[in-house]
This record gives sequence, structure tokens and C-alpha cells, in this order.
Amino acid sequence: MVEGTEVLAEGHIKLERIQLRTETFSGEMSKSATRDISRSGPSVAILLYDPERHAFVLTEQFRLGAYLNHVENPWLLECVAGMVDEGETPEAAARREVQEETGCQATRLEVIGRYLTSPGLSDELITVYVAAVDATRAGGVHGKASEGENIRTRVLSVGDALERADRGDMLNIVTQVAMLWFAGHGEELRKRWRNDAEAGG
Repeated sequence: MVEGTEVLAEGHIKLERIQLRTETFSGEMSKSATRDISRSGPSVAILLYDPERHAFVLTEQFRLGAYLNHVENPWLLECVAGMVDEGETPEAAARREVQEETGCQATRLEVIGRYLTSPGLSDELITVYVAAVDATRAGGVHGKASEGENIRTRVLSVGDALERADRGDMLNIVTQVAMLWFAGHGEELRKRWRNDAEAGG
């Protein structure tokens, strides 16, 4: 149970210090403990897939976390992703982010799963989708200039992307999860979406 909350910083993401006690495995209550956590709120990530061309549309952008960890190339290949605005549904946020970051339109949208990105440090709960797009419409640089975004669109064959993920080249964990999901479910998804398209669904 939470005994007290102190706001340490409030900018793009709120940082809070929480005093709490929890039930232990013995059934007793723990001593009071202090935890710092970022309160970023709900978010979405979207793996953009073109079933006709069997290709992904990914984004490439600079990530401070990669730079601070001295990653050789801090411009990471990622799924489209972003925060869910207040009063917005995750699906609406997903469609908005696809448009903002790639200029594409998601014609189909299905949930892959929901994940806590770093539960020891953040309350972020991310809903991950796979979306159907036309990869021929992808290209260029996108993002909100007001937020300093500079996001390049990249089209990769499924084979190339999965090989890179298997090598560990995709350092964004949510993108890695999406790639792992697709490796197990992608063929069934492609057949279903193509059959639906032929049936006019």
C-alpha cells in the first residue's frame, strides 16, 4: 500500500518518489520502502507489415539511451511507437502515430500483446499492434518538428529484418518482441490477411 508520494520532476515524463509497504511471501507486511519511478503512462507500438510485398516499414531515429550506453550506432531501427494522449484510446493513438511517423495509413490493426517495458523503473504499459500498410507509400523523414523528432522511414524485407533481430541488431526491446512474435505467427497472419483481401474483407 502506498503511504506517500512526492513529485521529483515533471516534464515530458513525471518522476515520483513513492513510500510504500507490500505483502511479503510469508504473508506479513514489509517495512516501509522508498521507490523512484517514472510515470509515463500508457503507450503503443506498431509493427507495420505489407503482406503483398512481405516487408516491414520501420523507423530509424536517434535514441539518447543508446548514446549514453556508448552503442556504436545510436540511430535505432524500431517499430512506430508513441504515448497515448489523455482521452485517447490505444487504437486511435496507434493510427495517429503511424501517420505522424511514417506518412502511411494503417488499413488493419491487430493487438499482439500488452507489456510492461521496465516495471522496476517505469509504469509504462505498452500495447503492441501489427498493422497492415502499403510499403510503396513509405519513405522520407517524418515526426513532429515541435518535439524535435527526426524520424526516417525504412522498408526492410521480412527476412532481412528477422535476421537482424536474431543477430541482436535491434536494440529496442519492444521491436525485438514484435519481431519474435512475427517469427512465430507471421505466416499465418499473411495468409489470413491475403485471403481476407481476396474475399473483399
